[in-house]
Amino acid sequence: MALFSPPPQRETLALSFEQTEHGFLYYHYAWSRGIPVTPEEREAYLDIPVFGLRHTWRRSLAGRETAPPRAYWPTLWKLLRTMPLSMAFIVLNVGAVGVLFGLYEPNIALAVVYTAFGCAMLLFSGAIVASRFRRIPR
Repeated sequence: MALFSPPPQRETLALSFEQTEHGFLYYHYAWSRGIPVTPEEREAYLDIPVFGLRHTWRRSLAGRETAPPRAYWPTLWKLLRTMPLSMAFIVLNVGAVGVLFGLYEPNIALAVVYTAFGCAMLLFSGAIVASRFRRIPR
């Protein structure tokens, strides 16, 4: 299952919203303030393709009152959970190659870069897998 096929795409885009008693709060970035939207506006946003233009939709929200930012880490874990396990496998392989290149690189500066990149990819892969086992409120 590809990350940008319709069901995972919609699930990933839905992470931009938190439900409230009167509708939803829209968060443009992880640390941005929430903007109240109606369920109809939320559906309009979710119907735009992942690589579609959302500038017009966001401009329609200008001037509304905002809510405080939401917690970053629970949202990150939810995002990692939406990523397919095949992505974790690919990133794991890229990370292993980066670490191996770093171990056999004679230039110290490049060796550090390759090894750091490889370790970062290994951690990212592990985070995707760990998100499946972590208890996260929906």
